[in-house]
Amino acid sequence: MDRLPPDLLEPVVEPRLSIDGWSYEGTELEECFPPQVEAELAQAVHMICTGHATAWNYRRAVQLLERQRAYAQAYAVLETWFTEGPDPDPTLPKWRARLARAVLSNTGA
Repeated sequence: MDRLPPDLLEPVVEPRLSIDGWSYEGTELEECFPPQVEAELAQAVHMICTGHATAWNYRRAVQLLERQRAYAQAYAVLETWFTEGPDPDPTLPKWRARLARAVLSNTGA
């Protein structure tokens, strides 16, 4: 399978602004990432959610999410890049297929 069925596709979780910068505090991803990862990830995802992201922001967010085994969120960011983002990478279809398999294996589908 190279794509997730629509019922398994999550929306990208938007980080919130806090006194310390962008974070996932108060979202369903609260306490999912170590502080050093969350700081970089939240900033990149904020750029994506506001439409100011470069291809680097998308790539970096997906890499960080995948490393943290947040496969559904990584897939959601990748789908957003594929449909709305700048300069789609030619490796996106392979990356999407790998993440789809990871999501499916973690959901038991």
